Amino acid sequence: MIQPSKPFRGILIFVGVSAASIGLIVWSWYFTTNRLNSSAMTFGVFPSPTEAMMSKIETGWVGIQEAWIRDAEPESALGGGPHVWFVTACVWAESRADGSPVGSPTHDFDFPGGYYVETNDGWVPISESSALFVGFWMKVFSLAGEGGGGQIIYEPPSKPVCVRKAD
Repeated sequence: MIQPSKPFRGILIFVGVSAASIGLIVWSWYFTTNRLNSSAMTFGVFPSPTEAMMSKIETGWVGIQEAWIRDAEPESALGGGPHVWFVTACVWAESRADGSPVGSPTHDFDFPGGYYVETNDGWVPISESSALFVGFWMKVFSLAGEGGGGQIIYEPPSKPVCVRKAD
């Protein structure tokens, strides 16, 4: 039986780790660009994360009585930054676009939220499950915009979460 030499084992380990690293980078580039392109084609590209949320509200609810942004701020967790924002809103409407009722047994409003990432072309909605991963790799691959999401909106905590402003 032939015993591989220690330098040969070292070379094999180096080649294996290098190949795995390159594979991870290539897969991450593919995943990131695929998610961004798919989201941009499906939902559109917007000038700000708050305008993207308001567009979501306009298409997701029927007979809107009142709707406003509750929170809009950069995500600070790993992978976040000025180009990854989380936005929430308060919506009072007759129903959702699919016909289901608005609110729940405890309140008469909906409280939608979502992640938005800034590309070099504008803001794109992104799924919660991939927002921080995509946000991290956007920086690595220079796909992230400047991070100018506009005004940070933060409503102090209240009970209930949303209180009508127009009455």
